[in-house]
Amino acid sequence: MGRALLAVVLTALAGCPPRKAPERGVELVFTKSGDVRLAVERRLARLGVKARLADDETTITVRLPQTGAPVDVAAVKALLSVPAKLEFCKEAAQPSRAHCEAPAPADGGAPGPDVERVPDDFDEGHCMVLGREPAALFAAVDAGTQGRVLVGAGRGGQLRTYVAEPGCLAPRVLRAEVSTELPVVNIVFDGPSAEQFSSMTAETVQRRLLIVIDGVVTAAPVVQTPITGGRAMVPLEPGSTPAQAATLTAALESGPIEGGLSLSREGPYGPPSLAP
Repeated sequence: MGRALLAVVLTALAGCPPRKAPERGVELVFTKSGDVRLAVERRLARLGVKARLADDETTITVRLPQTGAPVDVAAVKALLSVPAKLEFCKEAAQPSRAHCEAPAPADGGAPGPDVERVPDDFDEGHCMVLGREPAALFAAVDAGTQGRVLVGAGRGGQLRTYVAEPGCLAPRVLRAEVSTELPVVNIVFDGPSAEQFSSMTAETVQRRLLIVIDGVVTAAPVVQTPITGGRAMVPLEPGSTPAQAATLTAALESGPIEGGLSLSREGPYGPPSLAP
């Protein structure tokens, strides 16, 4: 009787499915603004990373399970932290030396000695402001009620100001790849963006078109003819490394994340490992 009962118990145990090991991994918690889940999913897919996501109004949690090949956590954090907001802006037509005059000090807005007003590189009839601190440059330029002040690389390692018209184009990028010949990214727009870009460049012939990445002017070429075909070259910021170029390329294809994600917590999740 005892042997028969033991046989029944062993048979039942043999038929039970194996117990699934508890999941462990790395958990990254980011603060966010707006709905970023789709862009996060696309960026993780570009890295070939499978993750578990959970989000609420202010945060998104990315869980990276320790299964299969190790995940490059540093690459995940780098890719999710880049806003990758690409814009094309028409430079505002300024009256002669419109923003060469220092603003009135009534509101404490007069710039200090850390900014310099010099003739513009493209048109000496206008002025640009040079300096090293963006805040001082923004305070030094009056763009009027509709314009937008932007900064980019200037002379001698300083920053310089630009004034853009309202209504910049933020295109939808279908493909992006780093050029092997020049420090630029080659991009392909979707149909509606291609049409808008063609119209914008037609309106900007013999004027500068500001190429802006995450609020920084990376180039300001003079448009010679309308640009059609839904393609463009986007210069990178001076000093960009191959790794930064690759990260930006992947982010552009995946879609922008407004303001980027800010990592607020990182650590393991799951039960403690029994490994020594």
